[in-house]
Amino acid sequence: MNPNPNRVEASAEATAAQAGFRADRALCALLPQLNRRAAKLLFRKGYVRLNGKVANGSERVLPGDRFIFPNPNAAPEANVIDQARAPRLTTPHGRHLVRLYEDDSILVISKPAEIPVHRGQGGFTRRHTLEDVLERAYPPPPDAAPGQQSYYFVHRLDMETSGCLLIAKSDAARDALIRDFSERTIHKEYLAIVAGEVEWKKTICTRPILYIKADEEGKFEERVAGSARVRLRHPFKKFQKKKVMRGQKKGIALEDGSSEGKSAETRFDVVARFKGYTLVRAMPKTGRTHQIRVHLQSLGHPLAYDELYGRVNPVRRRELDLHSTDTEAGEEIVLNRLPLHAWKLRFTHPKTGEEMNFEAKLPRDLREFLKLLKRFRSRS
Repeated sequence: MNPNPNRVEASAEATAAQAGFRADRALCALLPQLNRRAAKLLFRKGYVRLNGKVANGSERVLPGDRFIFPNPNAAPEANVIDQARAPRLTTPHGRHLVRLYEDDSILVISKPAEIPVHRGQGGFTRRHTLEDVLERAYPPPPDAAPGQQSYYFVHRLDMETSGCLLIAKSDAARDALIRDFSERTIHKEYLAIVAGEVEWKKTICTRPILYIKADEEGKFEERVAGSARVRLRHPFKKFQKKKVMRGQKKGIALEDGSSEGKSAETRFDVVARFKGYTLVRAMPKTGRTHQIRVHLQSLGHPLAYDELYGRVNPVRRRELDLHSTDTEAGEEIVLNRLPLHAWKLRFTHPKTGEEMNFEAKLPRDLREFLKLLKRFRSRS
């Protein structure tokens, strides 16, 4: 086996001791760094060749058979075997989090919808969060100081938003990434399905955002000039099904140039138009809470489903397919979460200085909703 860390691949030959073994078991015997779970992942992804052919792991091995596989001594950022050996990222109920990339400095995952990042995020208490998942996967070392962690969230996504999430695995990486976020050198792109057919092809929203919190009764108040306060009526209150929790935050888009609120900037591009809906790409320059949702509402096109800033009742099939109006199929719920997905992420690696680019595949529920729009709400 070649120990050169600059080599992308390494090789090894099976001996008489591995004769008759399955290929995945034989490779584990030849590579002390490998466990069976990691070996199966390497075979499943097509990273292992046996006698010149891509292997699936079930082949029986003979003495002298030659394996070619990712170099186990490669640098951390390119070490496929170390990445395959990384702990599972799974909730107690078995929901798996897709790992897009990992090395000793950073972790990039594709966050599923409905899983909050932090405990108590958005005013709600949830049993299972990304914090819980990562604490199980990356517990602090036995000699860790009180409060020391093995991972750090350097940004976050709303609970119902899916897509790319960047996590630091060291103090140095955390500090560098937080600095990059504050200096706005990290590029993020989202896909959003909004209500209505937007009249623009591209636009930039720079309206500052003022944040308010719900009181004990779950009602919002907005601070205006001076010390005056006014009650805000939820425009869809009669359809509200979930109680707003005390302390939940909501953003209000102010007029351009307002001295109140926090500065915010989001660029929007139209990707596809449908009757009654539009698929847009959102590129936030700043990282304010609910920024994309607030700016879309201020433009008159909130997300197609958003209990806090727009529609609060789920979208049913009958609204898209008129032929299903009086049928049981028409009652099918086709959208009941934020149609917002953190699609792309680009940043500079905090350790190597390399430009890193990631893309999270659009989740199945949003792909299915777009299929319905193309079928029943096409503009052609």
